[in-house]
Formats: sequence, structure tokens, C-alpha cells
Amino acid sequence: MPIRQIFLHPTVDRSLKYSSTTVGRDKVYRAVQYFARFLAWYLKRQGYDKETIQRFANLKSTLGLSRKLMRLGKPMEHLQHATKALNVSDSFAKYITIGRQLGYAVYLFWDTFSWVHSAGVYKFQQIKRINDNAYKAWLTGLIFSIIHGLYKLHQTSSQRSFLISKAETSEHLEDNVTRNRERKAAIRQLIQDLLDLTIPATALGYLRLEDGLVGLTGFISSIMGAQSQWKKVNGPK
Repeated sequence: MPIRQIFLHPTVDRSLKYSSTTVGRDKVYRAVQYFARFLAWYLKRQGYDKETIQRFANLKSTLGLSRKLMRLGKPMEHLQHATKALNVSDSFAKYITIGRQLGYAVYLFWDTFSWVHSAGVYKFQQIKRINDNAYKAWLTGLIFSIIHGLYKLHQTSSQRSFLISKAETSEHLEDNVTRNRERKAAIRQLIQDLLDLTIPATALGYLRLEDGLVGLTGFISSIMGAQSQWKKVNGPK
């Protein structure tokens, strides 16, 4: 295949479009970061030399630090989403959405101080407390997100059952297809949240999971997130 055709191939075009988004790059970096975490754990268990293990540990740390830098300013984005949620008519959905967005905003606020410390800009004596506060806020945001996901599933299931019983017109059938799509998206997000939950829960000592397992759960949720972002940028195909 000529070089020109390779560079102009639709897959290359879609990949560039995906990587031009901050979220897209973050999902890729996150996947590599957590896979490096898994590999460092696995190689250590297999008795590999310290130098090889350290390479993957360094890769994990470097990508983690880079991602923290990319997230500077993100708390404001989540606060904006929390403010917009005030207009949601469903009271229960409104409050759990606000809880989720505030949890993520507080997490990223503390995460900024963690980056400052890790980058060597300023060394905080209470860095463990800062990291714990960040993990607690992340965990809180994820719990609210899981509750939201379960609530969304309950809603779509009820609406789907009603539409199936009334599926007499093309409009009802169309609505049923839409509800099925929403249900699948809710299940996917719920799985991602449950996988991500293991990361702060383990860091805080609430769960006692092997570092390799945490690396795998983070890698899987990152791939799922990358797929969702790919579809958002390039469409379902």
C-alpha cells in the first residue's frame, strides 16, 4: 500500500480526530498507566530483575503525573455540571447528579495539590492526608454515580415494559429501541464505575486487593471509557 494511502486511510483520520480530544488522550494514557501497574506487579511476582520492574513502575508514575497536569482546571467543569443539574425536574436524579459532580470536583481539587507535591513544585508535609481526601471524594462521586446508574436502569426498565405492552405503532417501537440503547449505556457506565470503585477503595484500605488486580480493573475501565469516547467522536461505526 502506497505511503499516501496509509496516511489518508479513514482509520488514521479517525484516530487523529480521537487523539485531538483531551478526553481521548487521557483514556489512552490511563489504560497504559494501569496496564503498567499490572505488569510491574506481575513481573515482581515472576521474579524479574528490579531494573525491568522499575521501568514499568516509572512509566506508571510518569503517566499518572502527566494526567494530573491535564486535569488542572477540571474541578470548574464539574461544578458547572452540578449547577446545570439544578434544572433537572426529577428531584432524586437532580440530587444524586449534584452529589456525583461535587464529589468529582472535590477529588480533582485535592488532586491538584497532589500534582504540585509530586512534580516537586512544593512539598506538603500532610501529603498523605491530601491524597486520602482526594480518594475519599473520588469514592463519594463514584458511589453517587452508581446510585444514579441503578436509578437510570430502574427507570428505563419500567419505561421499556410499558412500551412493550403498548408496542402497536412505529412510534412506540422507536421509543422502545431508544430505551434499550439507554439501558445498555447505563449498564456499561455502571460496570465502569464498579471497576473504578476498587481503586480509591483499595487506596483507602476499605478493600484489600492485590496491586495487579487494581491495575487490571483500571485498565479494563479505561478501555471501556476509550471505546465510549471513540464512538462519541467518530460515531458508532
